[in-house]
Amino acid sequence: MKICLIGQNLTNLILASVFEQKKLNVDIYFKKKIRNIKSNRTIALSSENFEYLKIFTKSSIVPWKSKEIKIFTEGSQSKEIINFNKKNKETFNLVSYSKLNEIFFKKIKKSKFIKLYNSDTLSSLILNKIKKYDLVINSENKNFISNKFFTNKIKKNYRSRAYTFLIGHQRKENNIAIQIFTKFGPLAFLPLSNTKTSIVFSYKGEEMDDKKIIDIFKKYNSFYSITKISKIEKFSLSFEMLRSYTHNNILAFGDLIHRIHPLAGQGFNMTIRDIKIISRIVDDKISLGLPIDISVAVDFQNSTKHLNYLYGKAIDGIYEFFRLDSNINNSISKPVFSILNKNSIFKKYSNILSDKGFKL
Repeated sequence: MKICLIGQNLTNLILASVFEQKKLNVDIYFKKKIRNIKSNRTIALSSENFEYLKIFTKSSIVPWKSKEIKIFTEGSQSKEIINFNKKNKETFNLVSYSKLNEIFFKKIKKSKFIKLYNSDTLSSLILNKIKKYDLVINSENKNFISNKFFTNKIKKNYRSRAYTFLIGHQRKENNIAIQIFTKFGPLAFLPLSNTKTSIVFSYKGEEMDDKKIIDIFKKYNSFYSITKISKIEKFSLSFEMLRSYTHNNILAFGDLIHRIHPLAGQGFNMTIRDIKIISRIVDDKISLGLPIDISVAVDFQNSTKHLNYLYGKAIDGIYEFFRLDSNINNSISKPVFSILNKNSIFKKYSNILSDKGFKL
């Protein structure tokens, strides 16, 4: 039995590590020119997902732990409307996407079960090659296979762009993640150390030049004395849910099957939960002596598609709530969250949902 992974991204590197642990042979096809691209993207991992990744990296991931999350609105910048924290436990483990990618890439390069193949283009030639595999997993949102077989999606264009960059700042105790729902869109501060913080600004409207984005950001920054600002990365935001995850022997995966708004930091956490589910399905097949083939993909789709849709719509609902609230001067959020902030049951289950997602 042989598995093929399309695309050299963090999702596939983790999948390859999962299959390697089960002693399954894996081929990965990727474009050589994108292999060493660096990004200032920061991933906020839930406690449960972080512990899962540690299994494959022998604790080589060193995160920055956020002990609390504070939520502000345009009209309440002096005092948060709600905060989330867990007793003796971090709310998020914040790690660099590039660093995590590097750790997993170095790991799989040493594996006797994994082979890497460079391909300048995922053309029909690759399509012919992958027909020989028992199972193919495509985790790239845009390539020849995605554009040909996986375009039937539920879509919503947020008409927004995410601007991500890093700020250096004067040293301070930096263990609180902050989200401000501004009139321009959600603005997140994700601490990475006592002198470095990641910024994710989801700006509503047409693309802005970098200077204007920085000017707006500075208007809302009352938390850090900035010493340095990195290059800005930007990408369009949308809600996308793939209607069918499978085609012949190919399973769509990762961002290709679900894309959500980054305001809650749940996009990659959803993918890791998917990885855990497919891992359990493969374990069940192996224990029963069944082949690792397209039946794995079918079982995965049947187990997860409805949950991914519900979870994605929940995040979309949060976005729409604060968008509406911003348009009416935060007249909804103030009274609602003054009650919810005192409700321990609401906070408990919000933390569980953020950490574990929807359970099967």
